[in-house]
Amino acid sequence: MFKSFLHNRRGNFAIMLTVAAIPLFLAIGVYIDYARQSSAHSHIQALADAAVLHMAALNTDTMSKLRSGAEDTITANLDPKTIETVEIKSLTKSGEQISIVLEGKIDTTFMRFANVNEVGVEAGATAERGVNGQVEVALVLDNTYSMSETDGYGGTKMTALKSAASDLVEKVLGDPKSQVRISVVPYADYVNVGTDNRSASWLDVGVDYIVPGPPRICETRKTRDYCIANAPTYSCTWVTDGVTMTGTCGGGCTKYETRTVTPYQYCTGGGSTTYKWFGCVGSRMPAKWRVTDEKPNIRYPGYVETSQKCPTPITKLTSNKNTVLSAINAMVTNTGSYYPSTYIPSGLIWGQNALSDTEPFTEGKAYDAANIAPRKVVVLMTDGDNTLRFRQSDGRHVAFQSGKETAQRRDTDDDSAAICEYMRLKKIEVFSVAFMVDNAQAKSLLEGCATDSSHYFDASDSEKLVDSFQAIADSLAMVRLVK
Repeated sequence: MFKSFLHNRRGNFAIMLTVAAIPLFLAIGVYIDYARQSSAHSHIQALADAAVLHMAALNTDTMSKLRSGAEDTITANLDPKTIETVEIKSLTKSGEQISIVLEGKIDTTFMRFANVNEVGVEAGATAERGVNGQVEVALVLDNTYSMSETDGYGGTKMTALKSAASDLVEKVLGDPKSQVRISVVPYADYVNVGTDNRSASWLDVGVDYIVPGPPRICETRKTRDYCIANAPTYSCTWVTDGVTMTGTCGGGCTKYETRTVTPYQYCTGGGSTTYKWFGCVGSRMPAKWRVTDEKPNIRYPGYVETSQKCPTPITKLTSNKNTVLSAINAMVTNTGSYYPSTYIPSGLIWGQNALSDTEPFTEGKAYDAANIAPRKVVVLMTDGDNTLRFRQSDGRHVAFQSGKETAQRRDTDDDSAAICEYMRLKKIEVFSVAFMVDNAQAKSLLEGCATDSSHYFDASDSEKLVDSFQAIADSLAMVRLVK
């Protein structure tokens, strides 16, 4: 039969073959157009995914900026051979989630014979920014007296720091599902580990004591000395933690006159001076243990004083946002007559201790060689250079000696760099922020302390400080496709 069909030359067979072929050709054409539509759908889905991820990375709530970012991404990645036109059908943002729906059209080829000239394609995607996995962050923040200086915008550097750090906390602890814990480490010449740790095995603090004054003696006097001449006064300046302070000097009494007055009681002596521990600790003395968290059995020295001479206490790792925000808000640049100077190694080593799983603080989880589970992060912020040196005899941080400032500052900088290097050995991620720092040596120290150049921020004013902390918060968060 097949051979007969092939050799048959009668017209009705040719007609029948032609009629039978039309549906077959249409079917083939529809398949080809369908394959083109399927390819177009895959392409528009890829465009939607890329656009929504780009928008989430922009970190803005301005819809016009989001739309512009999406359009730029679509234009840059659109393949006109696959799909002729693509438009944004809808764009929405809710919290940290951004959603987009794209629609496009392709011209048909064979389906035109069925009066179908074009077919539509549509795809949507949603991206979310959030912190994934376990993250431990130590905010090592400058609380020295220089932070009381103006930020150039009507406020102080400290006010700007509180705002920037609080924004970071709001962002990374804003998601109740996140596994983030934050420690706040205020530092100046010392750090404050909290008086509740007085009996800890890693701390060596002397006992509080009282020094009685001399016996109180009173007598009746009938005369009193009055100043009748003073030395000239003059304007003078002095430097505290790199801050030039101005005032009036001189004016002391140079001549007195004794006058007879109504009898009165004149007393001397009596009273007492109380020495107590306010939570201030220095550096560990033996060898180089002051730049690592190893040998936890080597104790930190605590100092009894007549008044508090260290910043507000460290806040240990916690996921409680209100606790962290309260700690940031409580930071001050001075207490009474205490005007603190800068010793960066003190802040750095206690940032390390806050993340460690060994004493003195044990809230941190064990180090991960890949720094993933958990991811450990230190954020170091300062507005200036080191202004103190380590004293081997008692672990205190004291002023540079006259004529030795350069060498002793270099020694303190070397200790700072050594702690940063130790952090890198432990795979801790280090961000550093130089806030209104003019000293090139100080900037070099901070840049060298950071994990890499992308982890170093030179914030020349308070607005750039906010931007720096925002960028750090963004780096802690991950942009991911939700659907």
